[in-house]
Amino acid sequence: MELTKQDMKITKGVAILFMLLLHLFCRKEVNGLYETFPIVNGVPLVYYIGLFGDACVPMFCFASGYGLYVSLNKEKGSIFRKNIKRIFKFLINYWIVLILFVLIGTLAGKSDILPGNPVQFLLNFFVISNSYNGAWWFVQTYIILVLLAPYIFKFFKKYSLITLLLVSGFFYLVAYVQRIKHVMDFGGSTPLNMVVNAIVLVGTSQLPFIVGAIFAKVNIYSKIQKKLGQLAFKNLVSILAILLLITIHSFYESMIIAPITGILFICIFNLMNKSTWLLRLFGFIGNHSTNLWLTHMFFYMTIFPKLTFAPKYPIFIFCWLIILCLITSYIINLVYMPILKIIDKKKVHQHTNSDDNLILYRE
Repeated sequence: MELTKQDMKITKGVAILFMLLLHLFCRKEVNGLYETFPIVNGVPLVYYIGLFGDACVPMFCFASGYGLYVSLNKEKGSIFRKNIKRIFKFLINYWIVLILFVLIGTLAGKSDILPGNPVQFLLNFFVISNSYNGAWWFVQTYIILVLLAPYIFKFFKKYSLITLLLVSGFFYLVAYVQRIKHVMDFGGSTPLNMVVNAIVLVGTSQLPFIVGAIFAKVNIYSKIQKKLGQLAFKNLVSILAILLLITIHSFYESMIIAPITGILFICIFNLMNKSTWLLRLFGFIGNHSTNLWLTHMFFYMTIFPKLTFAPKYPIFIFCWLIILCLITSYIINLVYMPILKIIDKKKVHQHTNSDDNLILYRE
């Protein structure tokens, strides 16, 4: 009854859809980009739907923390080395996207932005800057969280989970205040300011990451499933609960509550009975979630905003952006998947030679 890999893949699929809703429609000043009807209190209704999408990063972090805790508990050998390989695989995907859109940007007459100057390119290439794509701020944060994960999880054995949650929550609040209010400002893009910014972004991301790991450690979802899994009219109650979350967030618009709405949504959504076609759809989106995350901002903001918003109606814009990103994802995977197969074959070969008694695996 615990969350499976498929559940986490589906969760990431929903999270990336939330990210697209957030970035497309979480704006009160539309400036003619799309139709705004219906209006609620002078604000487009789609704004409140987009606002709820700020749960996307906490959902990714929760899924990553949950999956890494399960994975690291099962794995043998050097965990640090395995995490480096995970990061390297991810970076190959990232670099393919970066180079592809530098080429597209140059051909589209955006060479002043993509690639810009050589320093700008190198800073983006080595994940020091996200000037090419604002959504890439999480690339650096994700890498840091993966590297820190084994050390964070060691605290699970030394301290009570309540203590860890309190410390994590305090760190989250401090980081959130710094991120929004810029209490400490060391001036522009100075090295010190970049370090502080990296710490702040990790601080605002580590809470759902740690909560995800805690869920995996003490089987919290199984307990929720045991109590609520047989609830009468479960799907109806779940839909009403999600609508309540959206309504609450509409009245309290601060993204400080995003980890709460994100984690609650994951629990509610995974309790629901879902049809096979819906599971396949979200699983399909989940398979492409990394590429959708890394590419979508190029379409709606940097290179092709007119193309993206051409359908004029939010539902069609949303679907159109998904299609554009999925087409691009297939192109990216034409390069990425053969490289990934070479890496995996090499790993299996090394693993077999080192100990013939070990069972072959594929990360």
